[in-house]
Amino acid sequence: MTTYEDLTPYAYWRFEPEETEPTLDVGRLGRESRFEVGEPEPGLADALPALARFHRVHVTRGWHGCELCGPGAEYPVSEPSAAGEVTLGSAEIHVPGVDGIVYAAPNLVFHYVVRHHYRPPAAFVRAVPAEAEARARAWEETKRSLPVGTPMHGRIVGYSGRGLSFEPEGSPDLKATVPFELYGPGRDDVEYHVPVDAVVVGHSDQERQIILQVVDQPRRTPGEDVPTRSGGAASAPPGPPPRSRRRSSRSTARPPPTPTCRP
Repeated sequence: MTTYEDLTPYAYWRFEPEETEPTLDVGRLGRESRFEVGEPEPGLADALPALARFHRVHVTRGWHGCELCGPGAEYPVSEPSAAGEVTLGSAEIHVPGVDGIVYAAPNLVFHYVVRHHYRPPAAFVRAVPAEAEARARAWEETKRSLPVGTPMHGRIVGYSGRGLSFEPEGSPDLKATVPFELYGPGRDDVEYHVPVDAVVVGHSDQERQIILQVVDQPRRTPGEDVPTRSGGAASAPPGPPPRSRRRSSRSTARPPPTPTCRP
């Protein structure tokens, strides 16, 4: 993994649009990194897993391992926490601090703190518990403002092993999921990126997500583009494949002529 010194300008995710706030790197460690060590500050080891589990950014498809652990290390890295096992190495956490500065760290920073006794910069240490507490309060407020039975309008934008990812209209940062069994008839042919109506049926504290059931599946008009699983649009659905001619099981070869006697 690419390494950077703590508190240097953030430059890892270069193809993203420029950050709107000043952003500094924290905890991007490799086998050659030198860093201060010590026991974790009070509250830091409890707050980090909540951010690493529920508030990930720049999520990747694979994992970075821990170069500090050496050969034979666990891959992917995971750590126990009060919220359950947290798998690390495939995302970052962005933590707002004072004076409008944001601290960007790989979520492996939780592992570095509890296993390798890495001591992050003091400003990051102060910011993490405050951000975790603010996020927890926001989740409780979300549950109060969206009780069971609340109608929602939005779009299905993806899927995972847990179900279909739902993007509520006007609240793109709100995490909401439609379990496959609650999508309704035709769930094997899901329509993506088209308007759909749903209703809140529960809240997952384990994932901090709203659980929805689709109540009005999207309908296409003839000739409308068909959204694909990758989120793009394909041309109109193809017609049924042409019938293939079945070959007769009997041979079409002519039988050999019957021999005759010559005088």
